[in-house]
Amino acid sequence: MSARRAILAALLAGLCAGCATNPGSPAPSPSPRFGAPVVTAPRDVSAVAESPCASLLEPSELHQLGFSGPGRQRTSIDVQECSWSNADDEDLAMAVDADRDLLADTYRTRLSRIFVPVTVAGYPAVRQRMSDDDNTCTVTTGLGPRQALETEWSGLMTRQTSDPCTHAEEAIALVIRKLPPQK
Repeated sequence: MSARRAILAALLAGLCAGCATNPGSPAPSPSPRFGAPVVTAPRDVSAVAESPCASLLEPSELHQLGFSGPGRQRTSIDVQECSWSNADDEDLAMAVDADRDLLADTYRTRLSRIFVPVTVAGYPAVRQRMSDDDNTCTVTTGLGPRQALETEWSGLMTRQTSDPCTHAEEAIALVIRKLPPQK
C-alpha cells in the first residue's frame, strides 16, 4: 500500500500545484466528490486510527481470516497502517484515514486499470486491481466525511485460488460492525 499512497501523494501534489487560476478567469467547478457516493450513516474511525494493529481485528477475527499473531504497524503518508502475513504467503494490510475523503480521492485519481464501485457492509467502496489475474486487490471504503478504510489483500501470484477482493471485503466488514456512529 505504501507505493500506492506515494503515487497518490505525488498526484495530489501535482494537482494542487496546477490549481492556480488567472485573476480574470472563472474558477473551475468540478464535483468535489468526483462521482464518489456520499456516506449516509457515518462511522467514527477516530478510536482505531492511531493503533490499528491493536484495535481493528481481534485475534479470533484474524484467525477467521487465516492470520495469527500480531500485525506490523507503520505510518504511511500520515496514516497508520497495520499488516499481517500468513504461512500461505497471503498479506492483509489495513490503513485508517481519519482526516481525508479518501473515497473521493480514489474516484478522482483512478490509479488502477480495474476500478469497480461496490458496497461493503452497507458502505460505498471501490475495488481496484491492475488486471483480472492479479492476486492483489485494494478496497477503499468510505466511512464518513473525511474518514475511510483502505484495505489490501494479496497472495501468491503463481496461484490465484480465490478472489482477493472478497477476502479484503470480509476483513472490512468485521471492522465496520465494531465502529461507533459519528456524532
